[in-house]
Amino acid sequence: MTEPHRKTDIDAMVLDPADHFDSPMDVVKDPRLTRADKKRILEAWMKDAELLSVAEAENMQGGKRPRLREAHLAMEALEQQP
Repeated sequence: MTEPHRKTDIDAMVLDPADHFDSPMDVVKDPRLTRADKKRILEAWMKDAELLSVAEAENMQGGKRPRLREAHLAMEALEQQP
């Protein structure tokens, strides 16, 4: 049975991955997370990074570094795991 607070924690990580992890690769390395959780978090990170990249291209400063390439590399690493 899934603990109620665990779902909330995962949802918070999906909502703002950069607030919970130092880098996208830290998501891949986190032993507490299932493969599905890691994928959800990395997908959210990539979406956030894409939005930040678009904002920067339009001269809007988001304050955070997009890290889009790092998020893609982390997703590739996750997909290569057995």
